[in-house]
Formats: sequence, C-alpha cells, structure tokens
Amino acid sequence: MTVFNLPHDLLPPGSPAPGDVLIRSYASQQPSVKNKLILHYHLLNLLIAGRKTIVQAAGTVTIYHDEILLMAAGNTLTSELLSDAGQFRSILIYFSNQVLEEFHVRHAAQLRQPGTGLHSPLVTFAKDDFIRNYIESLRLLLAGPTPPSPEIQHLKLQELLLYLLHTNPDALRTFPLHPHPTPSELTLRQVVETHLTQPITVEELAFLSHMSVSTFQRKFAAIYSLPPQKWLLHQRMQHAAALLRHQHQPPSTVYQQVGYESHSSFSEAFKKTFGVSPSEFKQQKLAVG
Repeated sequence: MTVFNLPHDLLPPGSPAPGDVLIRSYASQQPSVKNKLILHYHLLNLLIAGRKTIVQAAGTVTIYHDEILLMAAGNTLTSELLSDAGQFRSILIYFSNQVLEEFHVRHAAQLRQPGTGLHSPLVTFAKDDFIRNYIESLRLLLAGPTPPSPEIQHLKLQELLLYLLHTNPDALRTFPLHPHPTPSELTLRQVVETHLTQPITVEELAFLSHMSVSTFQRKFAAIYSLPPQKWLLHQRMQHAAALLRHQHQPPSTVYQQVGYESHSSFSEAFKKTFGVSPSEFKQQKLAVG
C-alpha cells in the first residue's frame, strides 16, 4: 500500500519544502479505505461533503460534514465515504509545530488556564455560521486566479485558531502543544489495546506504532508472550464470548464489536476457538443459566 507523506507530496517534484502553513482544497468521487498517511504537520480538516474516519495511535474519530477536525502530526490511517451526491470534498490546512508554538506564546494566558487535564491528538468542533462562512472564504480564496500568498495563508489559520480559542477554549486546550515521544513499548501497547475491537491488520498496527512489521511482531511477542495474530484472536474471542454470555446480544451484532467485518468470518473463528458456533454457544449458556 502506498504511503503518502503530507503535506510534502502535495507539491510538484523538485519544489522546496512547504512553508509553515499550507492550505489546499481536496475533492474525490471515489471512496477510500485506510489510506496510510505520514503527517509531518498538524492538520485542520474542514469537511464539506462526505464522511471521514481517522485512525491514529491514540484512537479513532469519524467526522461528518457538520464538523471540523484538528489532528496532530503522526502516522494516520484515513477512510473516506462519499456523500449521497457521490462527492467527497474538504479544505485542508497544514501547519507546522512552530506555528502552534508561536500561537501558544501569543495567547498563553488563555491557553494555560485550567482545563480537563486531558490531551487528545484528535479534537472535533461543530460547525456554526462563522465556521461555514470561514470555509466559504477559503473556497473563494483558493478559486482565485493566483494562489494565496504565505502571509494570507498564515493569517487565515490564525483567524480560525483564534475563533476556536474564543468559542471552544477547553477543547482547544486539550490539543497537545508538544506531542511527547513515548517509549516504543508504551506506544505499541496503546495502539494494540486502543484498537483491539476494530477491524485492523497487524501491518496497520505496526504502521500506527511507527515500526516495521518485523519489529512490531518481535516487540509484541516480547510484551504479550504470543504472536500478534494469536493474541488478538484470543482477546477478541474472549470478548465475544462475554458479550454473548452476559450481555445477551445476538451474534449478528457481536461480530462488529470484536473487530470483524463479516458475520461469516467471525463465526468461523469462533467455532475454531470454542468448538461451537456463536448461536450454539449462546443457546448453551442460556440453557445453563
């Protein structure tokens, strides 16, 4: 699978490195599933049409056309679903950590006020009339005869950040100024256990952990004492059994809650593990209890 380095890959070959702020429009008429992105800059994703799912080490977020997303730099999986009109459209604002640092220096009084104490690399904001008009101003700017200058792009980013600070200060404070590098073992544990119940491959888990597949498999076995596939299977099957036994949920809904994309593949794995189908397992437990 192709890995995209952003925003660098947006520029023509041989171009100098991107400036501290880069604003681009994006449109597609084809859905996509789990594109691999290495974000070298932070990103404000201003979704206009469609739906987008973002997977990072710390978690997963899905945004809709009535939301915008602030996301930190790092390895990311993205999936795009078209609108009812068959479109996916957004405006993307890439900005360096230096820009974020300067913003924090200028507005330290507001940003240092007590908040939740939590940090999130994925922060969503609901669109209001101001943000909708702001997005339209960017659309008009990008549709002009000449690309907006670096100074204008910088000012437009500052405008939105200031507005978010004014209207949603607590949410903006949760966005990390300095994404702290974490030990590789902690990163791996976070990635694996955060995405345990999602349909995600070992290759994708390794990508989110910033590791090659072989390094990920070696470190995984050292931590969990099993290869990734066996450990994940065991955890998912135990979770499925608990849902069937205690939550009284039908197998037709359980499979999606334990990281399977189809009922048939889940049923096959469950029967190999427990010797009976999910439906038979549920009936046995109901008969006993």
